[in-house]
Amino acid sequence: MSDKIKVALIGVGNSACTLTQGMGYYSEDDSRNGLWHKVVGGYRVKDLELVGAFDVDSKKIGLDLSEAIFSKPNVAEKYLDLKPLNVEVKRGILYDEFPHHLKNSLDVDAGEPDDIVDALKSSKADVLVNLILSGLDRTSKAYAEIAIESKCCFINATPSPIASDKAFVEEFKEADLVVAGDDLMSQFGGTAFHKGVLDFMHGRGIKITRSYQLDVGGGTETLNTLDEDIKFMKREMKTRAISMELPYEFETVTGTTDYVDYMRNKRTSYYWIQGDGFLGSPIMVDIYLRTSDGPNAGNILLDVIRAVKVAKDRGEFGAPSEICGYGFKNTLKPVKLKDAHQNFSLRYIG
Repeated sequence: MSDKIKVALIGVGNSACTLTQGMGYYSEDDSRNGLWHKVVGGYRVKDLELVGAFDVDSKKIGLDLSEAIFSKPNVAEKYLDLKPLNVEVKRGILYDEFPHHLKNSLDVDAGEPDDIVDALKSSKADVLVNLILSGLDRTSKAYAEIAIESKCCFINATPSPIASDKAFVEEFKEADLVVAGDDLMSQFGGTAFHKGVLDFMHGRGIKITRSYQLDVGGGTETLNTLDEDIKFMKREMKTRAISMELPYEFETVTGTTDYVDYMRNKRTSYYWIQGDGFLGSPIMVDIYLRTSDGPNAGNILLDVIRAVKVAKDRGEFGAPSEICGYGFKNTLKPVKLKDAHQNFSLRYIG
C-alpha cells in the first residue's frame, strides 16, 4: 500500500468545497464527529492528498484550491480556515452547452485535453473525481477518456453514463484501472432516505402502493436542474433507483422540483408514502427532511475514493459492484440500500 492516495478534482463547486474541507478537518483528527468510516481498506483520511483541480469558470482558474472553493457561485458553508494547498485550479474542458439560465453566471475559459493529461501525469494522480454539473454528457465522457490516457482511476459523481456503460467499463478494465459511478447517492439525502423508509415499512409487513419525493434547494446544481431535459433525466434515474428497493411494482415518482436561491446549499425533501396494513387498513407517511448537499456527499466520496484505490491495489479492475452499489444511483447491477452497505463493508471497511 502506497503512502498517499493522490486525488484530482474536476469541477470546483459546492461538493468539491465540502470534500476539500472534510479532508483537511478529518486528516487532523478522525475521531471528530461526523466521519462515517475512519478506515477503508487500510486507508485513513490523512492518507488522501489533493494534487489537482480543474474548472472552466474563469473566476476560479489560477487560484489556489483553498481559495477557489469559496468563490462565487459556490454557496457551500465555510466550516474552517484552510491553509494554502499548493494546488492551482487549471482550465478544464467543456464540450456541452450550459443551460441558458446558467450562461450569464459563468465566464467560461476552457482548456485542452492534452494539457489536463500532462497535469495529471505530472502530479501522479491516482484518482480523478468528476464533480461537474449534471447534463454535460460529452464533457464527462471526455474526462473519462482523459483518465484512461493519464492512467487514473475515475469516479463519476454525475448522472452521465460512464460506469453504467459496459463499453467504458471494459476500456478501464483493459487499462488496469477502476471506474465507479454513476450519479452519486448522498449519505442521508433524498434517495437514500426514501429507500430506507420503504425498506423499513416493507420489513414490517406493510404493502407499499404509492410514494413520491419532491426536492427544493439552492446551489448551482439545483439551478441547473431547472432545465427540463436534465430535470426529467434525473427524475427517471432517481425513480428507477427507488423502484428496485421493493420486490414488487408500486407507483412512485421522485425528483427535484424547484430552486430557491436563498436556500444556498441547503435542501428540503418532502415524502409521501401510502401503504396497506392489517385488514387493508391504510397507512400514510408524510415526512420532510432538511439537509445540506455538499456535506451529504462528503462521507460517500471519502469512502469511494479510498475503496477505488484499494480495488486497484488488489487488481479488481473495471467497475466493482460493491463500490458502485454503495455510492451511486445508476449502476450496472442494481442493489438494495441495505445490501449495498453490507457488501461494501464486508469488502472494504476496516
